[in-house]
Amino acid sequence: MFKRIRSYCLLGIKAIPVSVEVDASQGLPGFTLVGLPDNAVRESRERVVSAIRSVGKVVTGFRTTVNLSPADLRKEGSALDLPLAIGLMCATDEIAITDLDKFVFVGELSLDGLLKPVRGVLSIAMDLSKNKDSVLVIPRANAAEASLVEGLSFICADTLSECVESLERQDKASLQVARGLDRSVLEGTLDVPDFKNVVGMEGVKRALEVAAAGGHNFLLVGSPGAGKTLCARCLPGILPEMTDEEVLETTRIHSCARWSGNAAGFKPLLSRPFRTPHHSASMVALVGGGSRLLPGEASLAHNGVLFLDELPEFNRCVLEALREPMEEGSITVSRASGSVLWPARFMMGAAMNPCPCGYSMDPKRVCTCLPDARKRYQEKISGPLLDRIDIQVCVPPVQTQQFACGKGAESSAEIRRRVCAARKIQRERFAGLPFRCNSEMDSECARRFARMDQATERFAISSADKMNLSARGYYRLLKVSRTIADLRRAASVEVQDLAEALRYRAFRS
Repeated sequence: MFKRIRSYCLLGIKAIPVSVEVDASQGLPGFTLVGLPDNAVRESRERVVSAIRSVGKVVTGFRTTVNLSPADLRKEGSALDLPLAIGLMCATDEIAITDLDKFVFVGELSLDGLLKPVRGVLSIAMDLSKNKDSVLVIPRANAAEASLVEGLSFICADTLSECVESLERQDKASLQVARGLDRSVLEGTLDVPDFKNVVGMEGVKRALEVAAAGGHNFLLVGSPGAGKTLCARCLPGILPEMTDEEVLETTRIHSCARWSGNAAGFKPLLSRPFRTPHHSASMVALVGGGSRLLPGEASLAHNGVLFLDELPEFNRCVLEALREPMEEGSITVSRASGSVLWPARFMMGAAMNPCPCGYSMDPKRVCTCLPDARKRYQEKISGPLLDRIDIQVCVPPVQTQQFACGKGAESSAEIRRRVCAARKIQRERFAGLPFRCNSEMDSECARRFARMDQATERFAISSADKMNLSARGYYRLLKVSRTIADLRRAASVEVQDLAEALRYRAFRS
């Protein structure tokens, strides 16, 4: 008997519909699997047959052919275990399911019939939500992902036996309808340092406030122990809350990424990602790729921050690979096995020492580096990459006398209120436009929304000329100035905004 079972596989973050076509007929017993499966899919026969046997069903003794359609799309992973098991039992008349075509099956099976979670269920649920008549059948551990897509009908089970019983009964008790994202259930506090515990460095705090308000890239340069990394780690505490759309975008990427399979504690990413890869990270780890075309740290930081500590210690080729996503907000990974597009709209942050010994900017210590060594160290950061960093700040060492000062610093919560107010202004400004914050504006919008008078524009042009800024640098100057004006709730950019923005371009490599 022939049966067709609906399922999905992943291509990047895109969910591709797949039909598992099973034909079980009389003849010499055998099993043939076609349709460009990878090793994990080819090995599914052993898992599926054992799992079916554990629920008291027998599907052997037939000449069985399974085709995974479309046949020219490579199928990867273990998500096709469940549809294959259902197809084998239906094709051999072990079970009978009415309206089989409305169900979509995704899940991995263990030898004893347990249903294990798989990656990418959120992408599948988002694609399937367009068809209101379909019902998604998934492991119970993936139910939290499916419930994020409002209006989706789904059935979840812990075992193959429970899944079969629910499908045969098809009662209302087993069918669930997703209600969408519920923030009240998932609210919590961020476990990040607070700016009120950071002594001094008011200029650095102000620069990070501007960066957070406009989504600007930033670079902190200073001596070892000056507090660069500490300030950067305080940044998630002042970033604005993600919108529902951004939560789904970000969670979807993490759902499709490398995953251990432990979904018991799955929660949507309500706080913006803050990724801190080690400086030994490879290009594949940072921008994605590999044999399975998985996302890298740049994509996992989508809608959040990618912080690169000890920036010159990264491989130069790895850093240069970030140029395109910093401009475009996405990464196209092309390999012999295929090509995928990963979203990568992140705010890049970085920290570095000014020289190999680190003390060329420290007034209390003597730099031991030769001029050539210092130059080679700074040249590890290329001009084109540095030109894409809007805010470049020198971090002075904190005076020891300040540690005894009892005056309390401004807390992250107070700074965050100003940042959120500035972001609200930007959302209203960009209504109907494909921008979410000032850093995403194109050159035309940067000039239009700056609303400078003639005197201010002349000041901006002459300053950019004196500082030898490129065309990109000039428009990034306008974007940062627009953010500074938003923080003081001004309608137009003025000279004082440009002057502050120019201070953030003072570092020279």
